[in-house]
Amino acid sequence: MFFEKGWVRMRIVITGAGVSGLMASLFLARDGHDVVLLERDATPLPEDAEAAFEWDRRGATQVRHPHAFLGLLRNLLRDDLPDVMADLVAEGAQDVNWLDFAPDTLDLIPQPGDEDLGMIASRRTTFEWVLRRAALRTDRVELRDGVKVTGLLTAEGTSPPRVVGVKTESGDIAADFVVDAGGRHSGIRTLLGDIGVKFPEERHDTDMAYLSRFYRLLPDAELPDNAVFTGGTTGYLGYGIFRGDGRTFSVTIAIGTDDKELRELIVGPRFDVAAGMLPAGKPWLAQGASEPIAPMHVMASTINRKRDLVVDGQPLVLGYQAIGDALICTNPLYGRGCSLGSVQAKMLAAAIREHGDDLQAVALQMHDEAETVIVPWYNASVVQDDAAREARKSGPGQTLTGAASILAEGLLPLTRTDAYVARAFFRMVNLLSPPDTLFTDPEIMRKAMEHWALRDTRPPEVVLGPARDELIAALKAAEPVAV
Repeated sequence: MFFEKGWVRMRIVITGAGVSGLMASLFLARDGHDVVLLERDATPLPEDAEAAFEWDRRGATQVRHPHAFLGLLRNLLRDDLPDVMADLVAEGAQDVNWLDFAPDTLDLIPQPGDEDLGMIASRRTTFEWVLRRAALRTDRVELRDGVKVTGLLTAEGTSPPRVVGVKTESGDIAADFVVDAGGRHSGIRTLLGDIGVKFPEERHDTDMAYLSRFYRLLPDAELPDNAVFTGGTTGYLGYGIFRGDGRTFSVTIAIGTDDKELRELIVGPRFDVAAGMLPAGKPWLAQGASEPIAPMHVMASTINRKRDLVVDGQPLVLGYQAIGDALICTNPLYGRGCSLGSVQAKMLAAAIREHGDDLQAVALQMHDEAETVIVPWYNASVVQDDAAREARKSGPGQTLTGAASILAEGLLPLTRTDAYVARAFFRMVNLLSPPDTLFTDPEIMRKAMEHWALRDTRPPEVVLGPARDELIAALKAAEPVAV
């Protein structure tokens, strides 16, 4: 095993045993560090992946919703943690290449780099169960579940404060370094505030609520299509069909939080009716095709949020690093959270490997890399949410103008007919290219403008869902179904 000159063996405490915390445990333990992984929920490892679907993960409500394990994360596992990737496939997760589910309207000739254009289809519970089992295979990771962190230990007389461990309800734990992987609900503001650290934070509400339910295809039912994900938007709502491990799949419907009438009708017994009216959902939910395997779950109060632990080139705290949603979180609609958190876990291991106990250098490198790699996706999420909010306000039948028209009537339709544009789009969606890729490529923009100029000569775009009035009427007329 090769280490940089500054490498030293550390005892590292990680708070939060979700995807980001588990990935950090794997990378750090394989670098020779001793990891104490703390999980607030009392959640022993279930016996198998199916039992994990019933995992009591109250501290991570998003496990009950579908996840997109995008190309960035898939390739990281393939290249850096191949044993974990093999475990996922063995447990029924599907490593699906873009060529396997690209639209028939594309004339695709395999190109170099296509091997990177894949995604993992899996339930979050299966994915997390495999990661936890892999972390616990090594004696360098000690998992303590049911442990709540109540504070941070600091060295005396240091400026900025240097964290040397954590306080918990069951006692103090000393550490050379503390990693906050507590997710969206991390107690970072209180923990750092208690040691005198105040950090800047930027926050944008998404103004969306998400409703999801999991299903399983019946034994004799054929797979409706090979896509890992199929989705669309009607303006007033967005939706997605996500494949999971084995023959499972899920349906998610996203609604603006201000549309109380629609939300009250869909939340609860009429969810299946609404999902079945969506074009992408019909073949999956047709009579005899599938059955629900879980109740409907709701996630609201979703946000885009960015925190900075380095200001004006100076770390605010040493020996403490937040990763994943604890540092920067994005709208879960775009499926970026697990991928970006996992990349930060790898970044942290690399920074510690390079700088060892030079904690200031570690903090600065993590900040610089977050600004370069993670923040652009945060900014993109904010812009996308603003556009979606305006689309919901404008209502149906409104004429698109400016950049929105070029995107919707020029560029996006090309992803179904032009292989060059489609590849670039899929790379961007999977975080393999920067978020502005489509708009900074002269060839793509030339094609988009030419296609946009012909918009009035083309047949109307395929309708991606019912009109709002039609859906409302159908839901009011439907008999409630137990969920």
